Amino acid sequence: MAPPRAKARASHPQPPPQPSDYETDAPPAAVDVPLPPPRSNEELNFSVLGRIYPHLVAIEHVTPYAALYTFNLDTQQWEKVGIEGTLFICQLTPSPMGVERYCVIIYNRRGLDNFYLDLTSSDDMEITDPYVILQGDEVVYGIWIFADPPPASTANCRVETGNKMMEIADKARASRESKEREHRHDIKEATDHVEAPSSAPMGRQLSLRELFGQQREQDAGFSVHNHHSHPIPHQYPQQGYLPTQAPGPAQQDVLGQLFMKAKQDYNGLG
Repeated sequence: MAPPRAKARASHPQPPPQPSDYETDAPPAAVDVPLPPPRSNEELNFSVLGRIYPHLVAIEHVTPYAALYTFNLDTQQWEKVGIEGTLFICQLTPSPMGVERYCVIIYNRRGLDNFYLDLTSSDDMEITDPYVILQGDEVVYGIWIFADPPPASTANCRVETGNKMMEIADKARASRESKEREHRHDIKEATDHVEAPSSAPMGRQLSLRELFGQQREQDAGFSVHNHHSHPIPHQYPQQGYLPTQAPGPAQQDVLGQLFMKAKQDYNGLG
């Protein structure tokens, strides 16, 4: 039996090729994009710390590993706080008075809480074995700094870091004292240049000689001839009239009688 013949496939006309909008249909060549320049460790550290401490200006010193302790006054023992990591000595933006500011930071690898303390004076610091001791507001801190045994390059890391912290702290103190002296000097100059307010009246000012000389001339018209009588206060009229002529003998007798009667009335004899 002859095998069946295969059915003839229906032939369909193929569409003509479409023209391309590109000069070639080959995939475009890869675009060369320059890679960003590699950043140093200092730049990376500054970028990380700058996001946390926006007043950061520069990193002065770096210690690879440090651990923080506090001194317990009750037990007289050092206690580990749980903050360990890289230690940074940093410069901050100046204060409003222009004082230079510095700080020490331990970037914590074991939690979110970092250690931060302003460096203001080397008097609050001491280098001991095995800690660099710093006096805080109410807490005494001890920073333990890892150091390889000699002759490794990090064998003297604790002393070098402590000396750097003290140097930076004295620099901050010198800047603060200098600005305080300038401020006191400016205040003194401003005070010295302030003129006392004038209290002179308007117009011509009379001298003491002229002022009391006029009063003496007015009082010269009064003379008491009866030295044996009691002194009598002068009573001036309300209009300000001043007599310029001494009373005569008759007037003196009348006045004497009036005063005598007034005295008797006063003593209960009138």
